[in-house]
Amino acid sequence: MSATRAIDNLLALPARQRAEVLANLKPAELRALNILADQRLSNPWMRYEDDPVGFVEHGLNERLWSRQREILESIRDNKRTAVPACHSNGKSHLAARAIAWWISVHPVGTAMAVTTATTFRQVRAILWAHVRKVHARHNLAGHTTQIEWRIGDDLVAYGFSPRDTDETAVQGIHAPHLLVVVDEAGGISSVLGNAMESIMTGGHTRMLAIGNPPTDVEDSWFERACHNSNGLWSVIPISVYDTPNFTGETTGTCLTCPPEVAPHDIKSHLVDHAWVNEVMSEFGETSAFVEARVHARFPRSAPNKVLPLSWVEATLDNPNPAVGDDIRLGVDIASDGGDEFVIARVDGFHITVRHKSSGSANQNAVDVAGVILQHIHMAEQDRLERRIKAPVRVKLDTIGLGWGVVSILQRWRDEQRHDSVVIPVNVSERAGEPAKFANQRAEMWWNARTLFQPRLIANAEPQHDFRADIDRRTVAQLSGPLYKSDSSGRIKIESKVDLKRRGTSSPDRAEAILLALYEPPNSGIVPIVAPVSLEQTNPFHF
Repeated sequence: MSATRAIDNLLALPARQRAEVLANLKPAELRALNILADQRLSNPWMRYEDDPVGFVEHGLNERLWSRQREILESIRDNKRTAVPACHSNGKSHLAARAIAWWISVHPVGTAMAVTTATTFRQVRAILWAHVRKVHARHNLAGHTTQIEWRIGDDLVAYGFSPRDTDETAVQGIHAPHLLVVVDEAGGISSVLGNAMESIMTGGHTRMLAIGNPPTDVEDSWFERACHNSNGLWSVIPISVYDTPNFTGETTGTCLTCPPEVAPHDIKSHLVDHAWVNEVMSEFGETSAFVEARVHARFPRSAPNKVLPLSWVEATLDNPNPAVGDDIRLGVDIASDGGDEFVIARVDGFHITVRHKSSGSANQNAVDVAGVILQHIHMAEQDRLERRIKAPVRVKLDTIGLGWGVVSILQRWRDEQRHDSVVIPVNVSERAGEPAKFANQRAEMWWNARTLFQPRLIANAEPQHDFRADIDRRTVAQLSGPLYKSDSSGRIKIESKVDLKRRGTSSPDRAEAILLALYEPPNSGIVPIVAPVSLEQTNPFHF
């Protein structure tokens, strides 16, 4: 029984019984009781020492939904609580309330809350943004900075993000009442996770590990915690189907606010049917992304490929490609970790790689531009012979040497050496749909995924729009990169550097093809689309 509850129980006794209890206390016990009583009177939050749900719902006047109450009660009752969670479930909001409860109900100088995540940006901009808001909104004791909470001279809570292999960073963290919050736990390394668990040796220590299951890593520290083979963890999964927008559970913003003055319902911050329908359509119901972000389960399959090998192979010798006659060139210049200078051509729905070379000759912008000009002239000749109205469009990656090549080709157009449209593409820049993609490179790869995805027609074989006459190396490059999502749910594509680290070649040929297929934001050009709407042919599209 906590000291606060003991005092409350004592005060609840009839006066005669209370006097008898006090008379039987030893002098040291009586002094300790007086100290606790003084703290209880000076800190009204102490009444919630054993009631984190009451702290939030009655102390802060905020409404919780059922799974959030269960998590708070588990933190109170269990040394370790793991929460594998779906997308947009309010986990950081709840973790901030758990921290506020922990610091508020314990005497200053006896309690500490420590938070970590996979990156410092996640620590500062996600969880601690919520900590700062709850502190300011409810006028809690002390003051907060970007990653610290101090009450007087005491540091009572802080966030940090050590290197994955730096187990020493968590040594020496101790307090009579210690709460450890591991946010974005799916990305925590085993070394760091085990080091965090090693500080859970004190009498009153609690750990909350919460986050999305990783889509591209198996047997992670978080997965082992959630599988709970040793019985140390209380595991509370949250799939989208556990959240109020799917269960129909009544929610709100506060317990006593009248509807006419209450802020918008918390349901508006949680995952909804539209998002689930979208990811089911785009990723497929059995994908690792859906397993993790919808069902809150740890995928037990191959990592997420942007372009599954079967999709790419199906375009080889495709006898029934779609019909189209515009000509687009994509150019990947040997820079940004690339190995080859590649020119790809998409003629309607026919994909070929027209040039590939490596070596010192690719380092001269004029020489590179001259090779591209030759292929522009060949494409323009085909355009004239076939009487295609649309001009040839040439998309070039401008990172590194690319800027100089673009300038030369644009000047040559002004000098009437060609009449094609030269479109610079910086794949590291902001995507056309920034809420969905981390950058243009992610958008470019996902555009290709949409175009390569087979169209499913009832009682017929899957249909593929493209025919690709490419070699085995190009096939491997197209099917090589993995995708995942960042902490904001945006799609990210494996970098060239990371591909090389795991022994996969730089996807220069693949990205030349993808540049030909991709129309960057604000280019003013209509992108390639499938000739038949996916809504009509894909049963997974809602």
